[in-house]
Amino acid sequence: MQALRWMALVFSAVCAVAPLHASAQTQPTVQAPAQSPGQAAPAQAPGSAQRSSFTNPAEYDSYMAALNTRDPARKAQAMEVFIAWYPGSILRLEAHEQAISAWQAANQPAKADVLVARLLQVDPDNVRALANRAYVGRLKASGGEAAALAGAVTASQRGLAVMPKWQKPALLDDEGFAKVKEQLAGIFNGVLGFAALQEKDYDKARVFYREAVAADPTNLQDVYQYAVVQLEGSPVDALGFWYGARAIAIAKAAKNDSAAQDIDRYVRSRYRVYRGSEEGWDAIVTRVANETAPPANFKRSIPRAMTPPEQALQVLEDNEVNKLTPAQWVLVLRHRDVSPANKRAAEAVWKAIGERQAASRLKLMFKVISVTPERIEGAITDEAQAGNLVDIEVTTSRPLNPPPSVGTKIAMFGTLSDYRTQPFMFRFVRAELAPESMPVAGGQCADPRPQMCTKDYRPACGQLRDGSRKTYSNACTACTDPQVVAQGAGACP
Repeated sequence: MQALRWMALVFSAVCAVAPLHASAQTQPTVQAPAQSPGQAAPAQAPGSAQRSSFTNPAEYDSYMAALNTRDPARKAQAMEVFIAWYPGSILRLEAHEQAISAWQAANQPAKADVLVARLLQVDPDNVRALANRAYVGRLKASGGEAAALAGAVTASQRGLAVMPKWQKPALLDDEGFAKVKEQLAGIFNGVLGFAALQEKDYDKARVFYREAVAADPTNLQDVYQYAVVQLEGSPVDALGFWYGARAIAIAKAAKNDSAAQDIDRYVRSRYRVYRGSEEGWDAIVTRVANETAPPANFKRSIPRAMTPPEQALQVLEDNEVNKLTPAQWVLVLRHRDVSPANKRAAEAVWKAIGERQAASRLKLMFKVISVTPERIEGAITDEAQAGNLVDIEVTTSRPLNPPPSVGTKIAMFGTLSDYRTQPFMFRFVRAELAPESMPVAGGQCADPRPQMCTKDYRPACGQLRDGSRKTYSNACTACTDPQVVAQGAGACP
């Protein structure tokens, strides 16, 4: 019942000061007594209502008598009597809200829910009624009544949609209204997070729980479930350990030792898997009890040997996507299908590769594993090169004559057209040898001849068609001369 009492406080924070609809505000306004910022005015008819504005003063007297009834159950009953006697009253919406709040305060949630249904028939966008339906529906679903969750989700989605249009109650200041909106938005987001958790859509749940916990950092249910979706999702978000420790602190502060022990048992087990031992966990629990937000370096403070898919994600956290190396491309793209996060990372990398290729010719270096004049199989990463494993398939723009030797490392210009994740393979098409990888030891000059060469000085001896020899600055430059039929390393003797 503690949860329902909290909901009653939130609900009553505004319903006691709810304004009349614009159509009813035609009479002079009653001045409210002085009040503290964000607090409701003493019990009185809302908005512009005053006894002289009613054709039947008994209607006003009946509402005021109900409003000033101290016992919650009797107040709720009196409001229901008022609604029955005066169904067309300009105070009917406020009477519904007062009755709902009173039934909640009286720990009669079922009776409050009946009035919520009636109020939503009259005012389907009533934010407070939607919040009540969402909150109670989540409580029922948490208690095993799974069918109640669908209505709670619908109410939450509608509540968030109409929240921006909700007019500030006349007797509530800006600060108080903003706080109430934040609390009700927290209810809606908490419900949507809980629904996503039931579907094991952890990425979606993280988004909603983040908003819910920001609205109420002391809500044990939301804080704990936020920790769960961070620790169960892929990849694991180490911030979940902070929120798990925070949930333990909240439970202990509420003297709910049983809940604290259950939370500790679960989070501790996930920590053990994450780090490989329980070292440091008790210190985290002790420290977090005195913290209100995770320290900036919290995630990095927990050492861990990450799995390859997590390493792929870490690469993007630590580097700008357009500055990754080809080996890092392989790491990220290889694990594309492991999780939604890995898929997003792979899409970002592939997009960056496309943009780079559009701006200039792409140059890749790799080890030759097998070769024909038209096709090369190569290895880009250190692991692939060490094991002679193929991770790039190259199609040349023209036959290579002579082809590069197996085992050599070469550079080629071309276009990455596609890739396969498992086993990983780049497809590199329309490839041409880079100048520095042109044949350098007794190689024949292939047609068509190079159109551009680097200016590096690595002397090569060109053999001309007439049998004479001539020294060129490098092998590429030698082969640009149509009179040279072959070249060799070093200056001519």
